[in-house]
Amino acid sequence: MRKLLLIFTLIFMITSCDDNMSYKQEMSDTQLIEAIISDPNKFEIDEVDVPSMSLYAIGEEYYDYMMYKAEISPEYGYQISLGDMALDAGDMTEIFFAKDGRKLGGRDGMEERKRHDKRCFKFVFPLTFSLGETSYTANDYQEFRDAMKANYEETGEKQKPEFVFPIQIQFGRGDEVETVTINSDDELKEAFQACRGEEDDKKCFTFGFPVSFTMPDGTVLTAEDEKDLEEKMGAFYESYTGEKKRPEVVFPVDLMFEDGSSLTVNSPEEMKQAWIDNCRKRGNDDESEGESEGGTRG
Repeated sequence: MRKLLLIFTLIFMITSCDDNMSYKQEMSDTQLIEAIISDPNKFEIDEVDVPSMSLYAIGEEYYDYMMYKAEISPEYGYQISLGDMALDAGDMTEIFFAKDGRKLGGRDGMEERKRHDKRCFKFVFPLTFSLGETSYTANDYQEFRDAMKANYEETGEKQKPEFVFPIQIQFGRGDEVETVTINSDDELKEAFQACRGEEDDKKCFTFGFPVSFTMPDGTVLTAEDEKDLEEKMGAFYESYTGEKKRPEVVFPVDLMFEDGSSLTVNSPEEMKQAWIDNCRKRGNDDESEGESEGGTRG
């Protein structure tokens, strides 16, 4: 589960936010979308951490897209970046959801599928792919579209094409075309991310191990390293059938930063302040400089 530690950090630092959500319920969809886009505390999460209601909407309305990035705005909701796998293959779009998973409407009357100015890349044909149990080979985009349409008319189901790898894609135009070989869905996601210039990993800090959590059933989970934490958290939630609650970190806990320094925090409030002081996007650093209210930086 990629960036699991960062997700749990968010859970702890926004514990107090749920008690102050009434004013957000009065915001229009357009206002919520703009707030999500501009939130400096937004960061990346795993697809499995997107609300089930949102995943259902994506599966129904964007069945022919690949989710290559999911982000959460702690106070406002989710921003999902999708790459078109079919009719406009290589194109990118973004959709937005409220914190409860509800899909938000379009921005300023624009189509809900907010497209970017340029297609990210082009597929190199022929392409072999499957839709359900049926295999196809397309020699150009028109055949690709025809296959998608014919399959839908025959089955009545919307399906995302599953490519037979390796495939090739092309970036650029004219004399500046670059051909890249793609060997998996993961590499295809990376290709979409490269179009957006998203080489940076937004991970700001990790826990200093060992670290402990009080789980929803009252037991205490202790992990010795990141892999151990991911495995134990995954095992717990696979078998847990009780009321859905947040795990709670056992304080004090050490935070380890990318520059090698560390910070001991003693409460959710101090963890939230650590996030504000150290993990805001570039360009907002000056706002939080010197504002730390808790913890000991070493």
